[in-house]
Amino acid sequence: MPEYKTQIIKLQNGEDLIANVVMSGMDHYILEEPMEFAIDTRNPHNAGLIMRHWLPVQLIKKNSIEIHSKDILSMMEPEEQFCEYYVDTVYKIKELLKAKEIISEMDDEELGNMINEFEELEQYGNTLH
Repeated sequence: MPEYKTQIIKLQNGEDLIANVVMSGMDHYILEEPMEFAIDTRNPHNAGLIMRHWLPVQLIKKNSIEIHSKDILSMMEPEEQFCEYYVDTVYKIKELLKAKEIISEMDDEELGNMINEFEELEQYGNTLH
């Protein structure tokens, strides 16, 4: 099993990605869970990070792509905090997609029971996270 390494990838077209990367042959890389990102500088006192899927995950079986090395301008190792943010974001998105799939398979009675359970938890002051 190849070992993936989280990298920031600057593509020739100017796009910035972060992904788990492994070399595939002499001139190709496999990008697992690629996310496009940008720094939002509209508010100079509070810049933010914008991150979104680079591939159409709703339409593909696996969030992975092989790209030619000539399409890559550079690769850099991300700062630890950014790497952790990326890993956490990918995990949360996967969990949300799983929950969405489970809910879509439930019938009306099951959904009603789940809603009632949430309402009961709220009624007793329990916080849901």
